[in-house]
Amino acid sequence: MAEGKLTRDDVLTASIVANAMGKGKYKSRQAQLKENIKAKNGENIRFDQNLAMKLGDFLEEGIINFACNQIGLTNVVTEFGKKFEHPFYPVECSLDGMADAKELTIVPDEAKGMHCPEADEVFINNTGIIECKLTKDYPDHSQETLDWRGWLQLKTQVECANTNWGVLIIFYQSSYELHYYFYQRDMQFGNELKELAEEWQERIKTESYFDPETSDDAWLKYDEAIPEEVAELDPKAIDILAQIENLDENIKLMGKQKDQLQTQIMDMMGNAEQAVVGDYHVNWGMINYKAQPEKVVPAKEAYSVRRKSIRIKQVG
Repeated sequence: MAEGKLTRDDVLTASIVANAMGKGKYKSRQAQLKENIKAKNGENIRFDQNLAMKLGDFLEEGIINFACNQIGLTNVVTEFGKKFEHPFYPVECSLDGMADAKELTIVPDEAKGMHCPEADEVFINNTGIIECKLTKDYPDHSQETLDWRGWLQLKTQVECANTNWGVLIIFYQSSYELHYYFYQRDMQFGNELKELAEEWQERIKTESYFDPETSDDAWLKYDEAIPEEVAELDPKAIDILAQIENLDENIKLMGKQKDQLQTQIMDMMGNAEQAVVGDYHVNWGMINYKAQPEKVVPAKEAYSVRRKSIRIKQVG
């Protein structure tokens, strides 16, 4: 069974490299940096696993052993009791598995679920790294999807464990398919990881956030408002604020137009649940709610958080 998290929360680790590179699906690099800084300051950023996560951990070992047997790998290891630290720069990882190969050449074979995302073929020999993922999604081999689904994690693990190859194993529960994505160590990625790790650690140390690219980034960087403090903005802010107001008005107008058009379609449908016309299919069905017992909301202590959007008004 998979071991608990062995790596620290205040350094770059293989599991967050995709986020740190701005390629994460669920967390931006600013949000990831925020968590690492919190951990550096002693805050617990870990959370309890849900049932899906626990089952995933439980099933990992069996999937790895099965997959290694299919590939022809030997000396499979799935428990380590330690983390792996890069010898030269600040990045750590824990591993799902390791196994040995004996001069195998892997070529892509869609029917067998074999993939070589960055090469025409991959030669594997001696010890390599295994990263295992389970997902409810259907197979998607795009590089963007692989990056956050374990590919960048695997490449980082190869660097930390100092091996020459690795394989990302993904079990697609939706279609009961097992896919293998093989990787041969790449010096260019090693250089990129070095730069990322050193910059990331410096940002954690100095609490230097990224320049905001989204309003959420700005909220994460400036999450506490100083009471009564008034900032004098650059005059160019007048034009920006005017554009925001204009966009707000356009959104309201488009919302009204959309509602009017939707009303026409609903009136055409009447009580019909569905409608068809040309290439369009329209569904206007019911939402069913299950009966629920009365709930007493537990008391909460008062607290404050900064708003995630600004309010504008003209005073002149």
